[in-house]
Amino acid sequence: MIETRHDELRGFQVGRVRADLRELTVSDDRESMLEGTPHLHRRFRLMSIEKAMAATPHLYVHELDRIRADAAGRVEEWLPREAVHARLTSWWKPEDRPEPGHTELSVMWFQTAVQDPFAHLAAIVRPLDWTSLARFVPFED
Repeated sequence: MIETRHDELRGFQVGRVRADLRELTVSDDRESMLEGTPHLHRRFRLMSIEKAMAATPHLYVHELDRIRADAAGRVEEWLPREAVHARLTSWWKPEDRPEPGHTELSVMWFQTAVQDPFAHLAAIVRPLDWTSLARFVPFED
């Protein structure tokens, strides 16, 4: 079990920017499937990813091109079943935004139950360019 105090946030290096993890959820990607095949699972996964990308601005899906290629092919190997979503924020903001606010980025990936989602997140985001992927969120009164 990983514990942090309520006033502490787990930090990650995303390219040149330091970001704080605000939310991390792990869910079962096959939860609603009663039966099917690995190929069908890939097609459902791709549909759910596209829906999530339409609903969540600035969502980065790790290995999206591979997921699309696997869904287009007839790969018959089951995918890892855990879907992980993380939301990160940073005090970095674009120079052209004079109003107060912060930037945020959502990241999604798939993994097995034995993998540490925090370590996996660190490996995924380390090479990313926060400045081109994150969106600016102004503070509201």
